Amino acid sequence: MSIESLFTRSWYGHCGWTNILRPIQPLVRHVVESKRTFFLEESDASFKAPVPVIIVGNISVGGTGKSPMVVALCQLLIEQGYRPGIVSRGHGVNINKPMSVQADSLASMVGDEPVMLARRTNCPLVVFPKRATAVKYLLATTDVNIVISDDGMQHYQLDRDIEIAMLDAKRGLGNGQLLPVGPLREPVERLNDVDFIVSISDEMTDTLEALNLPIVLAPLVSTQLISLDGTRQLSCGEAFSEQKKWHVMAGIGNPKRFIDTLQTLGLEKRNTSHQWFKDHHSFSVSDIPTNDGVIMTEKDAVKCQSLNLSNTNVWYLPVSMVLPETFQQAFLEKLNLIKVDDYHE
Repeated sequence: MSIESLFTRSWYGHCGWTNILRPIQPLVRHVVESKRTFFLEESDASFKAPVPVIIVGNISVGGTGKSPMVVALCQLLIEQGYRPGIVSRGHGVNINKPMSVQADSLASMVGDEPVMLARRTNCPLVVFPKRATAVKYLLATTDVNIVISDDGMQHYQLDRDIEIAMLDAKRGLGNGQLLPVGPLREPVERLNDVDFIVSISDEMTDTLEALNLPIVLAPLVSTQLISLDGTRQLSCGEAFSEQKKWHVMAGIGNPKRFIDTLQTLGLEKRNTSHQWFKDHHSFSVSDIPTNDGVIMTEKDAVKCQSLNLSNTNVWYLPVSMVLPETFQQAFLEKLNLIKVDDYHE
């Protein structure tokens, strides 16, 4: 079992071994809160972009559905006449300067999520660990008039106009403790300051209810699998018929949500084997079964498409987030209040 798995099991268990680290928690809280206070109080410490900036992030470690939200927001903004652009860190790769990401960019150079986002949104996208620098480069090289930051809620060098915090419907905030005792990058109280809290779910879970927060539910939808080479489509109804067996693979922050989504679409446990890798895993040919039918996430497919696989029965599941009408209205109203005269042409 990997170190990542050991921590995750402790954070989301009832009594995890990471409790032994509690003595250092006051120091962690002091550092986290001091950093936020500094950037809030020092007006010159953060870069204020000349266009609205939207942060899609979380306060916990691991996958919470940020990418589907970024895609959904881009689609909504384009429908409203905006020209959105995206900035992202580019996890898992070494980036020394801001880089524009295209649909045909190599995931090994710019990261898997940025390539997936570029393909799904067709919006200008720049990767660089320093989000403020990435935004400056994006504005200097494109005509975008609104920026969405994929993650970066704790990157206070970049000022923001709207914050959207994503929560996992089943795991919630785990044990509610800061790193390394728990999965939180910031205290739970940080959620009181964000503009929207969204969870990928079509029903309010007990975990979300217990948080007693105004949470928006936004389900994921998908109807078909796409072959790794992008040339074939397979309906979920046909794919998950009783006689077909599948090997499910994922190198993401929360693979449990992926398998749950597949089972909701009809995949039966008895017809399934699975293999989980660490988030942003760099796949090789040896990772992919040579004979089994394989299903992976869209993010993982971005990296596997460049592999010379002998197995032609490899598929990925694209998903889309459904933004509730009430959320769309509230979001657009909030956006319209942000210095419209200063920001828009």
